Amino acid sequence: MINTFKKWFESRCPECNELLTTEKTDLGMVKTCWEGHYTEETYSSLGVTIVYDSKGNTE
Repeated sequence: MINTFKKWFESRCPECNELLTTEKTDLGMVKTCWEGHYTEETYSSLGVTIVYDSKGNTE
């Protein structure tokens, strides 16, 4: 039951479903997939989240 509850708050890569590694900086937080599929930068003080994925925005 507790493990199921924890999974709701884990950040995972949308492509490979692996856990994202988190690095806190002075300005915000960066979550990345260790295989390079997905990166998410969050700047709480600005209320901004920037998401990069390996597919890009070429469509």
